[in-house]
Amino acid sequence: MQDHRNIEKQDKREHLLEVAERLFAQNGYEAVSIRDLATEAGVNVAMVSYYFQSKDNLFKTLLENRMPKTRAILEELLASDITSWEKLSKVIDMYIDKFFSGRAFHRIIMRELSLQQRPEHVKLIADNMGRNMQIIRAMIEEGQEKGQFRYVDSELTISSIFGTLSTAINNQPLMCILMKEPDPEHVYGEVYRERFRKHIKSMLQAHLLAPGRS
Repeated sequence: MQDHRNIEKQDKREHLLEVAERLFAQNGYEAVSIRDLATEAGVNVAMVSYYFQSKDNLFKTLLENRMPKTRAILEELLASDITSWEKLSKVIDMYIDKFFSGRAFHRIIMRELSLQQRPEHVKLIADNMGRNMQIIRAMIEEGQEKGQFRYVDSELTISSIFGTLSTAINNQPLMCILMKEPDPEHVYGEVYRERFRKHIKSMLQAHLLAPGRS
């Protein structure tokens, strides 16, 4: 019985996080109240307060739950025996899937970083993203040391990768015009996802790979 109650609590907590993620992405942090969240989630305000105490704590919990999971995957890739290009190729696959499937979450964090209205949010996001980017930089530098990659600006290479993805995710109307696709769901569907995947990998291969490497 105790296990059943714990599972039920976890389910309710996760449901509130999912609803909060959607509302924050649609309306921004400031525009969403605890009452809005409770109404959308079909619960009372007291339940939201029980699980998260405050909107700020709920937001931090959302960030802490979603962001660090990527690091373990990156660390495992970095330690693996595959080539540096294979590592980076898998990184691209992972981030494209994460950005396209979880675009609501990434719109939230990009909005927080750009507005910089809540320094504690910015620090939490930047620290997490920065540590992940450092692992990717280590992959590029490893490839350079092994002669698999040309010596390029690794920091700006990483900035170019994430800049391309962020532009696609955070500019839905522009992407619809650019792709001549009126339905935003199609723009973020599997066909365009694969198109982005091939495009970014092709650019990186031309940019990074030393002659005779693939």
